[in-house]
Amino acid sequence: MLDRYERITARQSRTYYVPPDRPAAELTADALREGLSALADTFDLGTTLPPVRAILAPDRNAFDALVADMLDVEIERPSDPRRIAQPQRTDIVFLSPSAYAAESAYDYVPDDYQRMVHHELVHVVQKHLSPNIEVSPLWWDEGLAVYLSDQWQHASPFRFREPVQLALERGELPALSDVLSDPSLAYPFGWTVVRFLEQAKGRERIVRAVKEIADGDVLAALGETPSHLEPRWRAWLLRRGVG
Repeated sequence: MLDRYERITARQSRTYYVPPDRPAAELTADALREGLSALADTFDLGTTLPPVRAILAPDRNAFDALVADMLDVEIERPSDPRRIAQPQRTDIVFLSPSAYAAESAYDYVPDDYQRMVHHELVHVVQKHLSPNIEVSPLWWDEGLAVYLSDQWQHASPFRFREPVQLALERGELPALSDVLSDPSLAYPFGWTVVRFLEQAKGRERIVRAVKEIADGDVLAALGETPSHLEPRWRAWLLRRGVG
């Protein structure tokens, strides 16, 4: 499927692209290098992670075909315009930024794109390290990815930060039980729980949880229960906000 693609090869990554997308491929390769370096330090990866392969699909049809046929991930066709990246094992398919204007729900902003690449790398690394990724809860998966990629620190079309700001302004924070169970809240609020847990427990405990949790019960592994965690998380969030 990659016969017509050219490649940028780095020590820990391979970036595939069609020739008109060379500038985006170079940006992607740089983001992969920086993200992998940061995550290698965070998780003490050493040389355990195989090279990551990133493919820039030039259009929506190519994106859907690569996801379905190369990654073997079920996908609707045409896929939702908000879907612009799909990881599986150590492969990631991206919709090329050159296709955003016509075939995505987002404007192309280079800094947002680079952080999104880092976000997907977090998923790759977590899957590589987890003893049972299939039972890992969505709030934990997405919370880690948004937090470790620094997406939470920036306003963007992906809206990971803005819903939290708005909820704080209105005094309408969701219940923790909803954040832990509702997919629509896992993306914008999961990172707040991960960030609080890191500050309360330390990054070493978070890293160990990624590597050791096999039953999906993240809070129990960190010595927490929802009822004990919720008032502390709410008070911390109200005090610290999104800063």
